[in-house]
Amino acid sequence: MVSVMTEEAEERIDRYRTLNNAAFGLALGLGAFSLTGFPIEGLMDIVMALGLFANAFLIILGIWHDVHRMLKYPFGMSFAFLDYLLIFLVVIMPFTFRLIFEVGEVVEIAVTLYPLNVMASQIVLATMYQMFVRHNRDILPRELVLWGKESRNCVFIIAVFYAASVFLPSEVLELMPLPPGAPSFLQRLFLWWLGYPIMIIYGVIYEKVHGIKWASRE
Repeated sequence: MVSVMTEEAEERIDRYRTLNNAAFGLALGLGAFSLTGFPIEGLMDIVMALGLFANAFLIILGIWHDVHRMLKYPFGMSFAFLDYLLIFLVVIMPFTFRLIFEVGEVVEIAVTLYPLNVMASQIVLATMYQMFVRHNRDILPRELVLWGKESRNCVFIIAVFYAASVFLPSEVLELMPLPPGAPSFLQRLFLWWLGYPIMIIYGVIYEKVHGIKWASRE
């Protein structure tokens, strides 16, 4: 049973949720606007632009959804500090994403900076989930505690794959075949997307083992 919060605590949570909604909405809008700078010369460019934006869109929307759920419950100052840090990482994400559309050395920097940006945001989010579970363990129903643990592990899986795209030696990345004329950073993009099916498989197994369902998360 979730305890009743004081009016002051409810007002504080409402302020944080309003701030988060504004920041994440801004990040999504800037991410979409960044597509206007993508040089379009053919169908491949359109597919690449939409694929890259879909990646950034899912990351930002997923973080927004997760934080919004956690902000329904009490939290401490450490959680609030991490929330501010997460907002910063999310707001600059459209900028690091936009750099991928540039040419020359900027692209090489961008395909390292953007995944590092995403990796950092996922690590911060995973830490927030850990704090959420610890802070509210005694007042949350079993399903929400298990959901917090599952979500913590899922975002950590995503962080691992973004880290792999940055830190794996180029010799390993070159083992992934590319279509003729395709830019080399598509090998990194493959690793970015690979984390999602693995995360989904983990989630399905976790929920079967613990006997919980997505619909049970209140």
